[in-house]
Amino acid sequence: MQKLLYISFFVLVFACSKSTKDDAIPYVVVDTYINITIGQYIKLQNPGGWVVLDNVGVRGIAVFKNIAGEYKAFDLNCSYHPLDSSSKLVVDSSGFFMKCGKYVGGIWTPFCGSQFGTDGLPLKSPATRQLREYNAALTGNLLHIYSN
Repeated sequence: MQKLLYISFFVLVFACSKSTKDDAIPYVVVDTYINITIGQYIKLQNPGGWVVLDNVGVRGIAVFKNIAGEYKAFDLNCSYHPLDSSSKLVVDSSGFFMKCGKYVGGIWTPFCGSQFGTDGLPLKSPATRQLREYNAALTGNLLHIYSN
């Protein structure tokens, strides 16, 4: 009887300690095109340029053109507590990294404090997993952002 009580306690503690911090970023189908010669996307013609696509992906998508001329696209859903509606990234005004939180009345309000490079890798904890990356392929002036 005592052994059963210990096992029940262990199961109860383990089940209650489950956290969403290590859940995967939800998968959504992405299939969108942007014309990089149009005003809001023109920054993508130059290395170091970036734009944010709202209403695409889970929480929006940040698209970067790196120094090598490659396009990279990442979901703006932070990989730490990804199921929490506040787990959203913004691109820092420098364009060098993304950070978890939001601006409220022009004042930065962090959510978890995680930061990510423009390669989608975590730069600052508590996040340890990389961001969900989408495919990005340029044909002429059209940049196709799509999921696998």
